[in-house]
Amino acid sequence: MSYALPISLSLATLALAGCASFTDTNTSLLDGKREFGRAEMHTYPVQILAVDGEYVIDPWLPRVQPGQHTLRVSAPPATPFHDSVVMDVPFTVEACKRYYLVAKRDNPLRQAFELVVQHSEARPDCRVG
Repeated sequence: MSYALPISLSLATLALAGCASFTDTNTSLLDGKREFGRAEMHTYPVQILAVDGEYVIDPWLPRVQPGQHTLRVSAPPATPFHDSVVMDVPFTVEACKRYYLVAKRDNPLRQAFELVVQHSEARPDCRVG
């Protein structure tokens, strides 16, 4: 019984040290939530449903390796419609970036949209390697 506390403290210290030294290598993030400080007219949030045919666990912030990919994205329906719009789009990902993606419509009453990078930034928790 006297060894239980030191062992559990040692395990907790190792776990915290592991989290503190964790860095991603090469992965980028695809963020489908719209940044309201930078929002343009007729832009809408998107969900990234699949990358290269593989469905993602977190549709709002999936991690992706650099390279050319096919993204299946979903945008909210336009005003007179009820079903969201799903489409496959080609997308090139660079290493260690965070992409803020939005659906941009020419007309808010039309379903068709274009996937646009609203903003991108380097990820400080990632290293190229």
